[in-house]
Amino acid sequence: MTALYILLAAFVGSFIQSASGFGYAIVVMSILPLFIPFQSAAIVEVLSALAMVLWIAVKYRRHIHWKLLWWPLVANGVFSLAGIWFQSGSAETLLRRILGVTLVVLSLYFIFFSSKLVIRANLWTGLAAGTVSGLCGGLMSIGGPPMVAYYLAATRSKEEYAATLQTYFVFSTIYIFAAHVAMGHVTGQILSWSALALVGLAAGTFCGLKLFDRLSADGLKKVVCGFMAVVGCYLVITG
Repeated sequence: MTALYILLAAFVGSFIQSASGFGYAIVVMSILPLFIPFQSAAIVEVLSALAMVLWIAVKYRRHIHWKLLWWPLVANGVFSLAGIWFQSGSAETLLRRILGVTLVVLSLYFIFFSSKLVIRANLWTGLAAGTVSGLCGGLMSIGGPPMVAYYLAATRSKEEYAATLQTYFVFSTIYIFAAHVAMGHVTGQILSWSALALVGLAAGTFCGLKLFDRLSADGLKKVVCGFMAVVGCYLVITG
């Protein structure tokens, strides 16, 4: 059953991210910590996500806005290590509850505030987004939402948004995975789970890209946010 859950989580998460630009980490990290250890789930998400974001970045490579990448990545590089360090020394129950609170907060943000808040793209907002993304990415493998908000404000088209966001994820994901390898967190079991996730991810990415031009981003976000809120409450209560 664990293999089935990994396949389904990777499929749904990659479908949503391919169609809307984000969501893979949120879906995978909502489901996998219910069935496998938290840190293992985080590494499986990071390793499997790399294939997806690399593929999307290459597909839309002509639209990448390179100047928007560097300052967020600098901040991410510093603060993602802090997140990994905290993850390594924390109890499983605490990590699950932190994840639960984060999911609830994210769901409330995307439902009620994301369309009302206006973020100006500049050096300071780029550093701030990279800082929050790095902390959340290192701690919970959910570094996407701050960068989604930043690149939605900073880019000029749907293609530029998708290309720049996924390229950011390519660099940040490689960095976080390398840090886990250096700290000795990657095991054979994690690699086998990641291989299963890649199978589901391939199918989900293919389907999501097919619907990229047709899908209602607002409808998709509402479904994801409702799912986040339910799972988040469950994790906060049960730990």
